[in-house]
Amino acid sequence: MTGRGEPVDAGLTVPTVELAYRVRYFFDWGTETCLWSGGERTQDAFGYPIDPRQLPLLGGTIAEIERVCAWYQGALNWEYPPDPGPWRQEECDRFNETARTLVDAIRQELGRGFSVIDEHSELREDPDLDAYLRDPRGFRRS
Repeated sequence: MTGRGEPVDAGLTVPTVELAYRVRYFFDWGTETCLWSGGERTQDAFGYPIDPRQLPLLGGTIAEIERVCAWYQGALNWEYPPDPGPWRQEECDRFNETARTLVDAIRQELGRGFSVIDEHSELREDPDLDAYLRDPRGFRRS
């Protein structure tokens, strides 16, 4: 240290220690979780993807994760995924707000031993939804 409380750079490399498990938060098609390992230590402990029942979460939060993940699956056009999904903007907004509330609850319950990285991409109504609904069989993206 210098006389002013500043560290002296002696050319030493100090190893960093990962203190928290890194958990990525995002939704994906065909999955029942929104929690994914964000590093080797986390993956070794919980796998990839992460079953929320493996984490110190309340039963109500685990049930909400399951409910929101199932809800997310409804945003995709499963008959032909490149075509517009069925959700209007109001449904997207409700989902996005619920997703924000859920990640906040997960962070609070997991506490300092976990770092939860919010990678959720907010959903938006497909601008071609009306054209698709007028003629689903003849629909072509413009």
